[in-house]
Amino acid sequence: MSTTITHGDPSLAAASPPPPKRRTARASSVLVYLSPVAMFVVLTLTTPGVLSTTGVMSLLVLASVLGLAAVGQTWAVMIGGIDLSIPATIGMANVLVTTLYAEGWGFPRIVLLVVVVSLAIGTANGLLSSLFGLHPLVVTLGMASLVTGSVLVATDGNTGGDVPGFITDAVSPVGSVWGIGVPAAVILWLATLAVVLLVERRTVFGRRLYALGSNERAARLALVRPVVVRVVVYSVGALCASAAGVLLAGFSGGASVSIGDPYLFSTITAVVVGGTSLLGGAGTYARTVAGVLVTTMFTTLLVGLEIGPNMQQVMLGVAILLLITVYGRDRHVAQRL
Repeated sequence: MSTTITHGDPSLAAASPPPPKRRTARASSVLVYLSPVAMFVVLTLTTPGVLSTTGVMSLLVLASVLGLAAVGQTWAVMIGGIDLSIPATIGMANVLVTTLYAEGWGFPRIVLLVVVVSLAIGTANGLLSSLFGLHPLVVTLGMASLVTGSVLVATDGNTGGDVPGFITDAVSPVGSVWGIGVPAAVILWLATLAVVLLVERRTVFGRRLYALGSNERAARLALVRPVVVRVVVYSVGALCASAAGVLLAGFSGGASVSIGDPYLFSTITAVVVGGTSLLGGAGTYARTVAGVLVTTMFTTLLVGLEIGPNMQQVMLGVAILLLITVYGRDRHVAQRL
């Protein structure tokens, strides 16, 4: 009788604690979004100059480049894949902008070419991984080699060039847009963030992203077309990576086909630190944003402590392994159904 009363009393049901797994998931989400705050406190204690307006804007500019590059990686992981062609796409855009601008091309014309090439890369990634049943890791790795090789052949290895002044201003910590004291790179990232979150949460395509990553067979039965979803995901990723490559030209003042190499590791780090499941079917770009901020500040902290780039890679690798032990133990969504 007591059992019947307990289950039939709404107040008692409401007072009962949530299941352990739900509590764990909520705690994980809180930890993800609190981690940038904690990292910023640590950074300010060790590097006081970060508290200045220029210091904060410098962090945000660095985060904006990584954040743009990580859009495609996030969506690729959410559908159960990965994108290893992001660094090559960044390098392609970087070289095209600087080289063609030095040859007298107008910037709108250059942007149009970069967009066309980026869409071709994304479409090829999506089609090859879908129509031929190839794993995205293999497809995107091959595409990365193809893109890099093609750039080197087209330029004959001479990747020098010139950078438009407004791109340099866009990544300057003291830059501004429309009289607002925020660099254009940060504004672009914030606009991209708003659009990506809107697509994830409010559109049919967003639901299809999660459906495909959760269970491809069930998604097909629900009339989701995996080929279309993958082509869109990898095309959006290529476009965002190209935007990052253009912004990086403002830092370097020239071109380098390998300028995007560090972003393969960094984008994956941001996704993992953000807690998006590597098994697919779960996660959000909002989590990746938290991961981007943590990764950027952690790297800045290591530089401030005069830790060399090689040891930085070691410490970032250790951080990823530790986080995978936390986030990587979740079962795939399809296994919970």
